[in-house]
Amino acid sequence: MSDTTNRLYIMCGLPFSGKTTLAKKIAEHTGAKLIAFDQLWLELGKDTNVAHLLKGDEGWRFTRSVAKERIAECLKNSRSVVYDDINVKREHREELREVAKHHGAMAIVVYIDTPLAIREEREKDNLFTKRRHDVEPVNSKKALAQFDKPGPPEQLIVFAFENNLEEWLGRL
Repeated sequence: MSDTTNRLYIMCGLPFSGKTTLAKKIAEHTGAKLIAFDQLWLELGKDTNVAHLLKGDEGWRFTRSVAKERIAECLKNSRSVVYDDINVKREHREELREVAKHHGAMAIVVYIDTPLAIREEREKDNLFTKRRHDVEPVNSKKALAQFDKPGPPEQLIVFAFENNLEEWLGRL
């Protein structure tokens, strides 16, 4: 088992809430390895041996299983991780906490609490700017409908839209 100073930061929030931006800042601040679902999905899509596995819910499960393997490998080697994904369901976050626990690491859910109006504005803006990949409206609505807001039983840190980023990072 590794030392409990290793951490798994589990990003949690709806599409366009700012998870990826905050995940990058946490990784820079802590020296943790950043593992991002979206990047992993793109990477796997280039592999002709597995690209056919990336369709629909099965593709989501496959990509997530690869992410958990990579997280486990980092934690096993005493490296903290920031996992950037929506993690909308409590059961998804629990699976990740189990990976951390198995490797003696502390799991911390980082919930990005961004107002709905700001998220919607960012999503509309992205249609024109293409700063990031698009999220199909059906998937955005699905995430909103399934969202289990993190609460007290979870080791939780909240980043609210109005927080000062540098001060917030200093408290990690």
